[in-house]
Amino acid sequence: MIKYGLPFIFLLILACQPQGGQKQSDIIAFLHLEAGKTDSVAVDEIFFARRYMPYFEADSALNIRYLRQSNTLLIQPDSDFEGLTFIRFRNGRQSGVIPVKVNKKSAVIFRYKPGYKAQNIFVMGNFNNWNRHGIPMHDRDGDGVFEATVHLDDGIYEYQFVTDRGEIYDPENPEKVDNGFGYFNSLLRVSSPHRKLAPNLYFIPAPQSDTLILALESAAPADSVHLFLLWDNRLLPGNLAVKENGQIKINRRDLPDADRLHRLRLVAAYKNLPGNTLSVWFWNGKLLPYDRPELWQDAVIYSLMIDRFYDGNPQNNRPVKHAQLARQANFNGGDLAGIIQKIEEGYFDSLGVNTLWISPVNKTTDMAYREWPPPHRWFSGYHGYWPVRSREVEPRFGSLQDFKQLVQTAHKHGLRVLLDFISNHTHIEHPYFKHHRDWYGQVDLPNGEKNIRRWDEYRLTTWFDTFLPSFDYLGSQAALDTMTDNAVWWLRETGIDGFRHDATKHVPYKFWKTLTRKIKTQVTPSRSLPVYQIGETFGGHQLIKSYVNNGMLNAQFSFNQFFVARRVFAEQNGNLKDLAAAVEKALRVYGYSHVMGNIMDSHDQVRMMALLDGDLTLSDDAVERAWQKPVIQVDNLLTYQKERVFMTYLLTVPGVPIIYYGDEFGMTGAGDPDNRRMMRFAEALNATEKEQLRQITRLIRLRKNHPALRRGDYKTLLAEDDLYIFTRGDMYERLLVAINKSNTLKTIRLTLPQWIKTEAARSLLHSRRFRVVNNEIIFPLEPWQAEVWLLE
Repeated sequence: MIKYGLPFIFLLILACQPQGGQKQSDIIAFLHLEAGKTDSVAVDEIFFARRYMPYFEADSALNIRYLRQSNTLLIQPDSDFEGLTFIRFRNGRQSGVIPVKVNKKSAVIFRYKPGYKAQNIFVMGNFNNWNRHGIPMHDRDGDGVFEATVHLDDGIYEYQFVTDRGEIYDPENPEKVDNGFGYFNSLLRVSSPHRKLAPNLYFIPAPQSDTLILALESAAPADSVHLFLLWDNRLLPGNLAVKENGQIKINRRDLPDADRLHRLRLVAAYKNLPGNTLSVWFWNGKLLPYDRPELWQDAVIYSLMIDRFYDGNPQNNRPVKHAQLARQANFNGGDLAGIIQKIEEGYFDSLGVNTLWISPVNKTTDMAYREWPPPHRWFSGYHGYWPVRSREVEPRFGSLQDFKQLVQTAHKHGLRVLLDFISNHTHIEHPYFKHHRDWYGQVDLPNGEKNIRRWDEYRLTTWFDTFLPSFDYLGSQAALDTMTDNAVWWLRETGIDGFRHDATKHVPYKFWKTLTRKIKTQVTPSRSLPVYQIGETFGGHQLIKSYVNNGMLNAQFSFNQFFVARRVFAEQNGNLKDLAAAVEKALRVYGYSHVMGNIMDSHDQVRMMALLDGDLTLSDDAVERAWQKPVIQVDNLLTYQKERVFMTYLLTVPGVPIIYYGDEFGMTGAGDPDNRRMMRFAEALNATEKEQLRQITRLIRLRKNHPALRRGDYKTLLAEDDLYIFTRGDMYERLLVAINKSNTLKTIRLTLPQWIKTEAARSLLHSRRFRVVNNEIIFPLEPWQAEVWLLE
């Protein structure tokens, strides 16, 4: 077994998820554990098996105990151990290793002096999912200062104190940010200096060579750095990697012979401290072609609301009739026929996206309903999130046959289709609620209060409204079986490629495990492409990550990164250093080749254009503004340039970019429902919007044409208040991305790492080229400009 401080190189080969009809096995992700702390890990979250009879080998750095009845691993790392180790296992014919990263968190002491005789003080933040009473503070010495010690990973955190008199930001911390609710959160940065000792690997392009060449960037001597290669879940003795002059070379012909799709992962470690992880995909023994999008890493998702996209069949238009129902909260006529028409016209082909996320298609109510929270406005179910039938299509959108035709037409155009699936709730008109009331929870709390929109306090039981009852899956096996069967039915009946799962965190883990197991046993074996499931969870990284594993979802929306990006680009004093830290944090938490969803806009968020144009700030009530006059419009030409800068970031960082309909030409809007305006196309766009469409299309195609932006490595080269420069690279090429969000011209003098060998940088967005002399490049960045360079 692998020991602490092992002094030679290992070759580990871990399985990927094969495609092309081959039986698929899960790639085993790195487990993240805390030194000295016992963690419980469900084995079905580590790898999939039809039957679990595993055996786990002991490890010197880990105390391991397997609980067969619950199929759970209890793992306690030694309190003095930090770094990378591996657990060997067998399960029937299956054998391999589980990579484990053990971390020592930093102790952070929060202090608050209330200035009055307080009884109860707490600290809350995105590190504990804003649980108001989860972390009590104490005044143990009676000096009036309340303290709490919290152990945190590296990253950027927002927090507040919860007092007897309300919630307050830290008055002793000068750094604070708008929290979107008319107030501020304090900002905390945590960084562990010793982590800088971890070595990192980067690709050196050599597309014509039989040798995979990597740069080793390490503060420690190269001979003290250990390299680990992972492929196929089998551990092989390794001598394939050769270290030479700061480089690591692997002959591709020495890798195992294999057909179909396989994935090689590479990690370097110094004194067990691991750096980044590189991934290389092989198809039939050769590098996966850059122009063959076989992976969900290659997805560019286009999100649309059926009712607001395009009216292709006016015959099915039937808005709800109600005196107090506003037009923007009613059906506007979009339908499946309209989407099919735009697919056939080549709109999405021209744009360059390859995946459609379709809003819910379920039949909804014909009535208007009044929201429970003030000001008690009336809404229809135009958005699709109020299902009254689970296997029927809303007639205003079309028929089940229309939806099948949409999927078939999309596939003919090389588009994958994700369906928005609602598992948390139904509408009260649904037969399930009428005939199986025991499938649902209660809206009334024991104290008589309504359990409505208590997102964090009652995460698994809260209702969205009085007419939207939430399922009680933990109390009703029948509900769980029925709803997971419904999801499988949509996959098999229509041929969709996956789901966007609504309100993920409000649904218990048991549901997601049941659904994913059914998918892997009933759907996956007959598919060439794995089903992709992306969830929606607002909360800290730990909560979001808890749903992302081999037993549940492939990904979730990277909301923590989004909130930082939105703040940084929308606010004049937004610091791009924070955005760089957020990108790096996501890589550490979700993996260096993650498929988390990166967004600029969504149907739940204020449009970014409204923030960039100054029509709203993050502290404004964007939902209330949606109902006010005059209607928000884009007033400044510079706003379009600002959006292009944001979109350059979105389409060049790791993860899966998601384009919300209208983003491609700069659609604006306040909160819901103003962020759901009717889509406009070429004939309805003004000259500025047409030019924006051309520019955004160019950015989308940039990602499509350069695999380094989809599957490559990542390294921050410069991060300052208004400047952000990073590089992405793979076996084929190396790119440089530069962002200036200031209102002034910046002359950049950048020294590239010595391992980057280049003589010139050619712009992929503008007609210019700059020489690189002694690894230094000098170039200008105009105000609010982004640039993407190909290093030659």
